Amino acid sequence: MQIKSEYRRWAVAIGGITIAAFAMSGWLSGGFQRMDVFAGLVVSLVYTVCIGTLVSAVSARTWPWSEGRGALVIWAVRLSSVLTAVAVGTLIGLVVLWNLNLVRGRSFWKTYLFNLEFAAFISFSFGLAVMIYEYWRVRYEKSELERERALKLATEARLASLESRIHPHFLFNTLNSISSLIHSDPMAADAQLQRLCALLRFSLDSSETRLVSLGQEMKIVRDYLDIEKTRFGDRLRFELDVPDSVLSCSVPPLAVQTLVENSVKHVVAPSRTGGAITVRAAVAGGVLTVSVSDSGPGVGTGSIVPGHGLDNLRSRLEVLFADRGRLAFDSSTVRLEVPA
Repeated sequence: MQIKSEYRRWAVAIGGITIAAFAMSGWLSGGFQRMDVFAGLVVSLVYTVCIGTLVSAVSARTWPWSEGRGALVIWAVRLSSVLTAVAVGTLIGLVVLWNLNLVRGRSFWKTYLFNLEFAAFISFSFGLAVMIYEYWRVRYEKSELERERALKLATEARLASLESRIHPHFLFNTLNSISSLIHSDPMAADAQLQRLCALLRFSLDSSETRLVSLGQEMKIVRDYLDIEKTRFGDRLRFELDVPDSVLSCSVPPLAVQTLVENSVKHVVAPSRTGGAITVRAAVAGGVLTVSVSDSGPGVGTGSIVPGHGLDNLRSRLEVLFADRGRLAFDSSTVRLEVPA
């Protein structure tokens, strides 16, 4: 495919230069009515192929020639090599056309010198245009690459910053849950400590990846709820309704856990009677929706604290999925929506 593309570009360039050279020669000779159009196009095509092939071959070797040499020497070699290619290409083209009786004159060499002046003018004009085009093309591509690299670095730094806020917050709440068991039930505290080790391992591993399977995430959610269940007892009631068919879908690590933790913090913990939390998941229209409902009064977008749980999660979704991932709020239900 690359070779075909190069041949296509070469054919287009040859055709364009041939037509332009024919038009310019007609204009300089005083009008197209004095010229045989077909013969004129053939003459322009022969010169273009002969000169263009040599100039391209020479430029490919001399243009990268720069290491350890001064700018004046570099450009002197480049220009002299291109002019030599134009002179040789013009000579080869004239020999071909002279033998085909398409070009005639009183003297071969006088005709050559005349055609060489015209060929040098055409080569200089098109060469200058190509140089300007290549200069701006390379400059544009370089600026685009730098912009994309800067954007990528900024995005990664922003995501790393958001994730670094999540891990200490999660650890703090989990340790609080375990600390309540240390004196009253050491065996239960030890069991919960094992769960915490699993959670921390997942937390550390997830810092190296941007997405995890919903199955992995739900295991973390259950471990977290089991730890909190030890802390709150019957005050915490929960139901996980996630079918096996959606467990292979991907979500940001600790995304669902953040929603569940928010319900525990704002609904279960402050209430004497506790609260109920329900987690459901489904796929529809290529979108995975994980909804977390609780028995609280509900949370709106205006009550989200900047830099904390839900705000961090919303920012992570924006970084990872742009407008294809979001948090939706509906009374006492928060929905996480990401591409399935």
